[in-house]
Amino acid sequence: MLNRRLLRTKAVQALYARQLTTDANRLLALDHIEVAFQPDLNSMEPQNRTKLAGMRKLAGITLDEFIKHGKPNEDEELPEQVIKVARSAFEAYSRQTISDGEKMVRRVLNETESIYVDFIRVLSMLIELSHQAKIDRERRYDDPEAPFPKDGGLDTNRVIKVLIADKTLEEEIIRNGISWSNEMNLIRKTYREALRKDVEYEAYCKNASHTPEEDQAIVQHVLRQVILKHEVPLDYLEQRDLYWVDHSELIRSLAIKTLRSADNSATFEISPLTKDWEEDRFFVEELCRIVVAESDQYDVYLDEHLKNWELDRIALVDLIILKTALAELIHFPGIPVKVTINEFIEIAKRYSTPKSGKFVNGVLDVLSVKLAKEGVIRKSGRGLIDNK
Repeated sequence: MLNRRLLRTKAVQALYARQLTTDANRLLALDHIEVAFQPDLNSMEPQNRTKLAGMRKLAGITLDEFIKHGKPNEDEELPEQVIKVARSAFEAYSRQTISDGEKMVRRVLNETESIYVDFIRVLSMLIELSHQAKIDRERRYDDPEAPFPKDGGLDTNRVIKVLIADKTLEEEIIRNGISWSNEMNLIRKTYREALRKDVEYEAYCKNASHTPEEDQAIVQHVLRQVILKHEVPLDYLEQRDLYWVDHSELIRSLAIKTLRSADNSATFEISPLTKDWEEDRFFVEELCRIVVAESDQYDVYLDEHLKNWELDRIALVDLIILKTALAELIHFPGIPVKVTINEFIEIAKRYSTPKSGKFVNGVLDVLSVKLAKEGVIRKSGRGLIDNK
């Protein structure tokens, strides 16, 4: 089932992508300023290129003031045209940045929902392989040297029969737009190069009858060693999902649990992706919203702690991990401090530099104590649990 670490990872990914687009949007805003202060080649009046260059530079500085403070520096008297152009560039920057941020969050949420689709796809692939097994056995039946007897194969498996007969699974396959009509070469190749050559499957097919335990064991084997491990189906699944490496463990877990329930139709149940998707969605959206809204304040906290560091010297992903962790520490009172710290240490270890885990641990350990003493971090309920 979907866990909070994956959701935290998705939030970090969305915020990282947003930051990249924010930097790009600033460059676009500077281009807007550049164009505004270009010499007018159609004008009959002489153009003061030095003055235009100076105004262009002032407008760029003013743009950064708008981005940082929401207004120009009031201590300086700026030409009206400089303020006007800088404000126009800032407004375009803000609109695009807000739009991009919303898109990034929607994208990672859609990616998370796609985990369920890929899980259903894997179950559907088992069914398709069973159809291919039946076709293959029927073709080989008249051949005395055929390795598989007529009554032994994946299509005669009890678990597979439950999958095929289940109307809910059939509806999920249709609802999620899963069709193999254009991918039959993949199914045939997977069957031919992976399943048919598999030693355990060949041994299974040599017997016409099997116990429920044997049926369950071979289906689990095909799932783990063929679909999720052999290069042919694995390449296909990785191409469909850029984050397959992140998602595959959960997909595997959902599929294993679902297949274990398929010994008979009475016990069969498709494992849900999450207990409460709306709650999980809110968690990601709120975490991202808070980081964006409180980013400047988190810079202050980090700057005070990292006195010998410039924030721009910190790897961008580490900075985003720290800010996301601070958002959770401060704004999610029901989550224990140690849970938050440990989760983001693991995210840093996996997605950043080799030293990032220790760095994130050191910063969050100190800041969590300091902010708790100052009353910034206040835990309640389950959040009071000390997980040391």
